[in-house]
Amino acid sequence: MKTFNITLLAALISSPLAAQGIDKTWEVGVFGDYIKSATGKENKIDWQQIEAGKGLGIDLQKIINEQWNARIELAKTRYDINNGNDTDYGTRFGLDAIYKIEDTGIYAFAGVKRFNNVKSYNAVNVGLGYNVDINDRFSLYSEAVIYRDVDYGFTDQGLKLGVKYAFGEVKKSPVIRKATYQEVAAVPVVAEIIVVDTDNDGVNDKQDTCKNTPANVKVDSNGCPLFLDKSVAVDLNVSFENNSAQIKSDTMTDIQRLADFMKEYQNTSVVIEGHSSAAGSAKYNLTLSQKRADTVKSVLVNTYKIEANRVSAKGFGETQLISQGNTPADHELNRRVVAKIEATVKKMMIKS
Repeated sequence: MKTFNITLLAALISSPLAAQGIDKTWEVGVFGDYIKSATGKENKIDWQQIEAGKGLGIDLQKIINEQWNARIELAKTRYDINNGNDTDYGTRFGLDAIYKIEDTGIYAFAGVKRFNNVKSYNAVNVGLGYNVDINDRFSLYSEAVIYRDVDYGFTDQGLKLGVKYAFGEVKKSPVIRKATYQEVAAVPVVAEIIVVDTDNDGVNDKQDTCKNTPANVKVDSNGCPLFLDKSVAVDLNVSFENNSAQIKSDTMTDIQRLADFMKEYQNTSVVIEGHSSAAGSAKYNLTLSQKRADTVKSVLVNTYKIEANRVSAKGFGETQLISQGNTPADHELNRRVVAKIEATVKKMMIKS
């Protein structure tokens, strides 16, 4: 069907070509964050059994171009220590380089940080973030980040949620003169083009090579879903009575949780590590720790039907004590079986 409306066309020609915006040069952000300390720290006396922390911070970003930003960050965090019976305050500051993925709001970043809490140490970090504009000046952002301690070898995790304010000059819309009647009348008649998008993913059916894509999923120019790599993990920490390899009934839930994880992620395998306290001879403790690891492996294989070739068991005896004391509480911390398993899965990107 052909359409031609002189009145409407004249109005469009005489209106501004673009709305006003700003040329952003700096952004200042205020955020709240959550830091999950490494499991190893939670069990170490010299780290005061530091756990998770909540904090507030401020960052300043220099907008270099459409894809790159540079950022400086400062935060203060309140940590739980001594099994949650006390608190400690710490600070974190450092620099990040930020790479923005065009037209998505998603960005990746990497940097270096200095932590000062129970101990002071340096860390490198990587993470992903998502930014959504509220208007020309204000935006909301969230981030997930991993901090790798280069001094002691621990890995912490963090989540951040904040708001940013942008500085910059206001863009001025161009001045457009009004078209005359003769100029409007000279515009050629344009045929109306009908676009068919059956799955409502924003890509014409003629170009869509992935039919029936869910409408809430982000797609590429061919209409196929975009994916993100997502890390998933599970930890195991089973304790034992003195001089025993018998599993306590109240710890079976933790072993089942590990088994469920391995059933869901079939390409994973796990090493079960057995440990003992320092009481007794080193040779006996090595044998006892191996029995403890074998016991947990047997439960995974025989009770929860995990393939035996995906599970290995190794005893470490008293060579990896997490507490160096000689009290009953110290010995109880050291009598344990631990394991950690991670997997990476692909997850479809959802539209905001």
